[in-house]
Amino acid sequence: MSRPGCRQAVVAAATALVDSALAVTLRAVSREAGVPTSSIYQHFPDPAAILQAVCDQAFQELEAAVLGAADAYAAGVAYLDFALAHPRRYRVLFGAADFSGPALRLFTTVLTDSVRAEPAADALTLWLGLHGLADQRAAIRRSSQLSVLAPRLITSLIRHPAHPTWRSPP
Repeated sequence: MSRPGCRQAVVAAATALVDSALAVTLRAVSREAGVPTSSIYQHFPDPAAILQAVCDQAFQELEAAVLGAADAYAAGVAYLDFALAHPRRYRVLFGAADFSGPALRLFTTVLTDSVRAEPAADALTLWLGLHGLADQRAAIRRSSQLSVLAPRLITSLIRHPAHPTWRSPP
């Protein structure tokens, strides 16, 4: 029998394991959540499903921060701040899971208010630049140089949208 709140407790426990760089196994989640392993199966078929739930929740938090920003620059800062505050969660979000599609849609929404010739290409350019910096900041937490680059990168990507005439070489 599943106790009330078991699903939330399992996701919170798995999130804590991810944040601590520990493996998300059924046994570890069970121990961290204080629930029997058998009760986890009532909500999740396997550890991969638990990790997906962690990623879904993390993306909701990231999305709320980005969409709550006042403008595109602040949205970029919010994105980088999330990655810096939750580096392991961020790496799982874009490593073990693939949230690149939702992230691209998120930045397409962010740039919707601006007048752009190619908003989808501009959103992709902005997200790829932010993701590259966020990924490096998550991997190399001690680099102050990367933090100094953030305002310059965001400003550059917002002011200079993707050039519509650039094409890949044949």
